[in-house]
Amino acid sequence: MEKTEKKRNIWLELLRFAITGAVAALFDYLVCQLIILAFGGTNLHEAIITTLSTAGGFVIGVTINYFLSTFWVYQNVEDNAKSKTPKFIIYFVLLSIGGLIVSIIAMLLCDLVVKASFGYSISDTSLMELIKKDGINFLKQGIFWSYFISFCIKTLAGLVFNYLTRKFILYKAPKQEKPKNQ
Repeated sequence: MEKTEKKRNIWLELLRFAITGAVAALFDYLVCQLIILAFGGTNLHEAIITTLSTAGGFVIGVTINYFLSTFWVYQNVEDNAKSKTPKFIIYFVLLSIGGLIVSIIAMLLCDLVVKASFGYSISDTSLMELIKKDGINFLKQGIFWSYFISFCIKTLAGLVFNYLTRKFILYKAPKQEKPKNQ
């Protein structure tokens, strides 16, 4: 595959985006868990803990995402130098905040569903507390799976929002010249 063709290949771009998203999501998840570990079981309201953990994970995730998106994911862009300017970074962060809002709303909705269905909040305990308490049997705990599934839904909602805004607003591909009719 030719180098310019490789840069335009949407499937490679999607693969790089997915890998970037997985790496950022892993760090996001770890930060979320650390915040829940720090504040879970305190007098803070569940919505505050959920918001803090989601926002904390976001900060780490967006930083990783910016660098990987700019230097690896989007290789077929109209103006590569523009993506390294302060103005671009501000737009990246603002659109990422839009993704954060989508993610927080998704996580809060999941928490409402879990509360209504099972009677507990997904931020009631952290993964570390479950592992300390139950060892490998934490995998049998409903709260673990409730949080994990909620986290996946939140991540997917943010992922779709972020890909679409980055692909069509930030990292626009160069316009293709139409062949002239002969």
